[in-house]
Amino acid sequence: MIYTFLILLSIFGYTIEETKVVSPAFTNAQTCLKEENTNGPIYAQLNKEIQNGHFTMYGRAEKQGRGACGFDINTPDMSAAVSGSLFNNSAKWPESCLPDKRTVANDPVCMSKCVQVTYKGNTLTVPINNMCGGCAIDHVDFTDQAFLWLEPGGYTVGDAKGATIKYVRC
Repeated sequence: MIYTFLILLSIFGYTIEETKVVSPAFTNAQTCLKEENTNGPIYAQLNKEIQNGHFTMYGRAEKQGRGACGFDINTPDMSAAVSGSLFNNSAKWPESCLPDKRTVANDPVCMSKCVQVTYKGNTLTVPINNMCGGCAIDHVDFTDQAFLWLEPGGYTVGDAKGATIKYVRC
């Protein structure tokens, strides 16, 4: 029944738009970071739409390690690396109150910030957990799962252009 409905929508020129929101792996309370006492370049970009942006993917799901925020780069499996210009170069690295006591960046870009990307009518919002050194603010580097959600032709596309990018609180 739903399949028939979707075919009819397609025949009459309608498209189905999807929205997906992925929460950060950890809250500020779980990491013991306090955003009130921080500053950083991300604040100047919050809630501003960037037209004609693009996105890439930084690796397959089996890629492991911690990113520029101190979080695992594939946790959650849909997440993003963003421009180094959005990071505070003087941010401290305190010990967190996570069970493993890892150090995490006391940088606002790493504290409950997400990137929202709209592409071909679909919108994906994922947490920022890493830095993309070669990216400008109009370029987001996704985990492969996030990239493939927005661009199913992923591995053949490589660099998806024509996206709207917005940095938001999550």
